Amino acid sequence: MSRVAPIVVAVLFACTRSAANHEELGDRAYAAGAYADALAEYQLGRLANSGSAPLLAKLGAAAMHAEDYDLAADSYRNLARRDRSRAEEAADGLDRVARAALAANDRTALASALTGLREVAPRRPLGRYVVLAALDAMDRGDTAEATALLPVAAASAVDAGRSDSLLFVYGMALVRVHDCSTAVRVFEGVLRRQRAPTVVEPSREGLGLCALVEGNRALQAGRPADAEAWFRRATAPGASPDVARGAFLGLGDVRLSQGDIAGAIESYQQALAGGTPGDTISQRAQEKLNALGKAGP
Repeated sequence: MSRVAPIVVAVLFACTRSAANHEELGDRAYAAGAYADALAEYQLGRLANSGSAPLLAKLGAAAMHAEDYDLAADSYRNLARRDRSRAEEAADGLDRVARAALAANDRTALASALTGLREVAPRRPLGRYVVLAALDAMDRGDTAEATALLPVAAASAVDAGRSDSLLFVYGMALVRVHDCSTAVRVFEGVLRRQRAPTVVEPSREGLGLCALVEGNRALQAGRPADAEAWFRRATAPGASPDVARGAFLGLGDVRLSQGDIAGAIESYQQALAGGTPGDTISQRAQEKLNALGKAGP
């Protein structure tokens, strides 16, 4: 063991010295305007010692000059995590990354920078680029990023109509992640304010879809009264025909659970109305009617 300890110390000393050498070489390259070389040296230095706060700040600056905005955003986010006393510096860096990424149409880096800003400086205004990042996240199918950014984008919108349009998109993103309880409140707000005519009817459809989802959840949880209230909302004017038919199918199940056979049959028959032979709702409604000894209309 006495021979092992000096070896370990020597290895650790060599790693530390290597990291310092890379950082020094990076500083020289940066001062000479050789930003790609500086970036390479700082990255090697980071590998050698996991990245001190000063090194992360230098890495972020070099990455900005080298137009590697994704790396710059990652560096500034890690800077704030490593040293909270430098959070404001990290936020300034992330703000610069966001502006540069927007100008370069680098949506991935823009989203990363905005996510970092929310982490590092949640009270700092995110500016107009948050709207683009939010919509881009929706286009890419990144619902986690979209649901985080869209409320901020709506709050930053230039007018009330634009704000509600973005809130509608937020509601649809919530539907994608099965958070219908929140989506219902979003759609209801859009419908109540009536500030964005183009999304009023789509919001009614979204509300109907979420009401159907919540009704099915309540039914599965053994809460038929709650389920009935949701299914009634899903059959309200503005809901899509298939959503309304699905709600009548659920109402039939509610009636059946309450022992109301006649009511169940009527609801199942309404679920059949407007369908096409063989579609899923029609099949399920017909199966339930057959089980009750009744044929469809």
